[in-house]
This record gives sequence, structure tokens and C-alpha cells, in this order.
Amino acid sequence: MATIRDVANLSGVSTATVSNVLNARQDRVGAETRQKVLAAVRELKYRPTALEKNQKAILSHTLGVMVSDLTKDPLNKHGYFRDTYNGILEAALFRGWSVTVFAEKMWDDLGLAIRKSYDGRCDGLLMIAPLRDSESVCMLQERGVPLVLVGTTAASSGVSSVDVDNEAIGVAAAEHLLSLGHRRFAFAGHNPLMSSAHERELGFRRTLIAAGIPAKGYQAYWLREMAVTVPDFAQAVHDHGDARATGWLAWHDGMAQPLIESLLSLGLRVPQDISVVGVDDSFEARECQVPITSFPQNLHAIGKRAANLLIDRLGEDGEHPDEIVRFSSSMVQRASTGPAPTISHPVPNANGGIFPCKEKHSLLSSS
Repeated sequence: MATIRDVANLSGVSTATVSNVLNARQDRVGAETRQKVLAAVRELKYRPTALEKNQKAILSHTLGVMVSDLTKDPLNKHGYFRDTYNGILEAALFRGWSVTVFAEKMWDDLGLAIRKSYDGRCDGLLMIAPLRDSESVCMLQERGVPLVLVGTTAASSGVSSVDVDNEAIGVAAAEHLLSLGHRRFAFAGHNPLMSSAHERELGFRRTLIAAGIPAKGYQAYWLREMAVTVPDFAQAVHDHGDARATGWLAWHDGMAQPLIESLLSLGLRVPQDISVVGVDDSFEARECQVPITSFPQNLHAIGKRAANLLIDRLGEDGEHPDEIVRFSSSMVQRASTGPAPTISHPVPNANGGIFPCKEKHSLLSSS
């Protein structure tokens, strides 16, 4: 198995320079030297520190889990992380592996994150829902770190990922609302760089295109880029009057619930005036004032499969191919969706306006 000295010899630099490159100390190494070292790392399939002498003999049998920006009480408040992590733990325990969670603000200092999360004390990393353009994924990948992404799709090839089939969810949501007679549609998301949101919106939009919905019949809204809260956004939807969309897909239940409850507080009816579909089939979906039609995710199975993929890759032969795994989801219909309104419910003080949005998808310009 390749050592750091092998990398140094192949790239024609010192072992100290190789260490600086691998630890993302970019102020100490020029761009050309950095690329030369990384090319050697990839060619030799080098792994850092603890794995240099004998891979099979000194595996730490520890998986690292990278999670960004968890707030207080993550196992109770973050259902996505909790359920996914439980699946990871089950797979790891069954196969005799340990798990270390790196819950710092991983994306604030990528060099520090790499030094802390992949210093030889864990054998590979599971990354929970990094952004589509995450620099951290690229930096870890080019250093030969064994990776599996959970809840996202890599921008480049060569990385395994496990998620629900988000685009299929968007397709099924559109088909459901179309079947109820809706002709004006909208998607409410937070950040288009979140893979799940991007893929759900894409499936939703493409299905509406195929159904012949005209350009003015669809709009995607990204609340982070609009710099508005869900209640403020609901007020804008309310004020849009008869021109508002009646068939909505929300990125997930955590967005659908406050949207529905804000609309209700403004005098709109769900589903008589507006139908809303969510994703996750979560507590929010079941306990909302109007229970939400939603698509469940088997997060436990997703976490379990991701951990098994990484352990397999770290096994004896180390030659397991990268895989893209997508779990299917079947809609659970509840009270938040119904037939399109034939006559719009009266809306007082409608001003015909809605927030401007940087990210707008026109059906005519969609691919």
C-alpha cells in the first residue's frame, strides 16, 4: 500500500509538502505543486497516516459522519439526522464498526474540517446532505478519502450516494395535482443548492411541461434567495389573489406546515383554495391543522445502506464500484390536497403582487 513517501517521490516534493497539501494548508503550497501532489495521491490511491503500513491489519474500523450546523438537541429536533443516524448505527454495530460524528460547522473552515475528520482515526466518511456544489466533497475526493454521500447527489462522478428518488417524488406530486384538475402550480423551496430540493423541483417542473402547462402556469420560489420568512411568503401568496397558484409542492413537511397554517390564518382554505403536498411524512404532516399529503422517506434504510456501502468499499479487496442508490416513495394522501377550485375564494385587499425571486423557472426556458 502506498505511503506518504511514495507520494512525495512520485510528485518530486518533500513529505512535508505532501502533508501540507493533504491538510489543505493552501497558503504554504503553490497551485501547480498542489495539483502535482493530488495527481500522485489519485494515481497511487494513497490513504493518510494510520492506513499506510498494512490496510487490513490496522483499519480503525471507525466510520466518520460529517453533519453541518446541527443546533441544540439534534437527536430530537432533527428528524432527518436522527433517523438516518440510527440506520448508520445499526449497520455499523452489526458489522463490528464504530461511528464518530463530526458535528462542528464543517463548512466554515474546510482545511480544518479535513484535518479533524480524516486524520487516520476513521477509515472513511459519510457526509450528510452537503450542498450540490460543496467544495468539501471535492477536496476530500481529490485526496482519495473514501466517501459516501447521504441525502444528496455529487456534482462529480466517482462518489457513491444514497437518497430517496427525489425527482420521482416531484413527478408523482405533479401527477397527483394534475389529476385533481389544477392548472396553476408552484414549488416552495429554501435553497436550490440542496440536492433534494433541486431534484424535486426538477421532476415537478418537467412533468408539468409534459402535461402542457403554459409558462405562466408555474413558478418556483426559493425563500432563502428571496430573504423572506414562510409567514411573509404566505402573505404574498394571499395577496396575489385570483392569479395565485392552486397546486403547490413544498420542499418538505417542515416548510409545508408553516405555509399551510399561515395561509389558514389569512383566511385561505386548504385544500378548497390551495392544495399543498409535502415530503417526509413526518410528525408535522400528521399533526398539521390540515394533515398534509406527503411522501415518506425511509431514512433508517437510507442510513443503513450508506454505511454498508462505505464498509464494503473499505473491505478486503477495496474494489467495490461506486453506486448511486435511490429509494422509492409512495404518496400518503391526506386532507391538504383536493380538487382545484372552480371559483376562487374571495380575497380582500388583493394587490396582485408577489415577492420577486432571483431563481425563476419558466416552463418555456426549461430543459
